[in-house]
Amino acid sequence: MERRQYTSIAKVLHWTMAVVIICAWVAGYYSSTLSLPQKIQTDSIMLHKSIATITLFLLAARIPWRLIHGAPEASCGVPSLERAAARFGHLLLYICMLVLPVSGWLWSSAAGFKIPVAGLFFLPPLMDKTPALAPIFKQMHIYVAYAIAVLVCGHVFMALKHYFVDRSDSLESMLPSWCIRRRESSEQKHQSSTG
Repeated sequence: MERRQYTSIAKVLHWTMAVVIICAWVAGYYSSTLSLPQKIQTDSIMLHKSIATITLFLLAARIPWRLIHGAPEASCGVPSLERAAARFGHLLLYICMLVLPVSGWLWSSAAGFKIPVAGLFFLPPLMDKTPALAPIFKQMHIYVAYAIAVLVCGHVFMALKHYFVDRSDSLESMLPSWCIRRRESSEQKHQSSTG
C-alpha cells in the first residue's frame, strides 16, 4: 500500500524549519537594511544568528531522516514533468538551506565575529579571521537568502495550487494529523447535511 503521509517526525522538522527560516530571514533582512542605532542593530544581528544557526542542527536531523524514510508517493494525476520539477525544486531548497547558514558562519568567521546558537552557546569559527574574504561570503549569504525566499514562495504557491486547483492530497501529506481529521470530519458533516 502506498504511503500518502510524511512521518510525524518529518512533519515536525518541516514546520519547525519553516518557522525558523522565516524568522531568521526577516530578522536578517531588517537588521541589514534598516538604519538602526548601533546597539539595536548589533542585538538584531545576534538575534538573526541565534535563530539561523538552529537550522544547521535541524538539517542534521532532517536530511538523514528524509534519506532513510523518503517521501510519500505523488498522486497519480500529477504529470511526470511536474514531479521532476518538484524533485529538482526540493533538491535546490535543501542545498540552499545548507549553504545559507554555512555561508553566514563563514562570513562571521572571516570577519572575526561570534556565532551564537539560540543564545545558548557559540559555534567555533570555520576559519581564522580573514577580513579580505568576509565580503565574498557576505555576498554569497545575501544571494542565497534571496534564492531561498524565491524557492519558498514557489513551494508555497505550488502546494496551494495542488490543493485548490488540482484537488490533490500533496499538501495534506505534510499537515499535522489533527488538521486532516478536522477537515475530514467537517467534510463528512457537510455531505451528511446535503445528502
